[in-house]
Amino acid sequence: MAKKVDRTKIERIRDASVEVISEHGILGGSVASIAERADVSVGYLYRHYPGKTELINDLLENALNAITDRIRALIRETDDIERIVGGIVGFLIESAADNPVEIKPESRKRIIEIGEVLLETGQKNRTVRGDISVNDLYFALVGIPMQYLASRYRFDFDSRPCDTQELIRKITRVSLSAIR
Repeated sequence: MAKKVDRTKIERIRDASVEVISEHGILGGSVASIAERADVSVGYLYRHYPGKTELINDLLENALNAITDRIRALIRETDDIERIVGGIVGFLIESAADNPVEIKPESRKRIIEIGEVLLETGQKNRTVRGDISVNDLYFALVGIPMQYLASRYRFDFDSRPCDTQELIRKITRVSLSAIR
């Protein structure tokens, strides 16, 4: 007879995973520390997730389901693409505010220092708009390429063969268009 799944424990495992991975990184966060934070046994966690990879994939799948559900709801409400995009962005911002992820202070400091130098250089030679912040710059230079690559390789939205140099040029154009 199959054992009943305790949904509250699964939610605690998911929440603990986000917390532990946020604090220690994917490599630094162990299954044991996640189980301890969730107040479940390691064995219980392994009964539901064969390993950390499967747990992370479950977290991603839940996040993607929430996003696609919100997009479907927006599409039912309107055919105005600007409103749909605004609704998606609003949903993501609200979700991030509810589940903040923090980086280590020393990493944050390095990112800010490098960002300020790049921002000053880009604004001096007029390749970066004056209203761009270090946050915006970081997103354009790191966030956009990482998300693009995740969608291309991890989620396989576009499985057509692609020349590496053309892919670099394409992502660079998209990233630069965000800050020009």
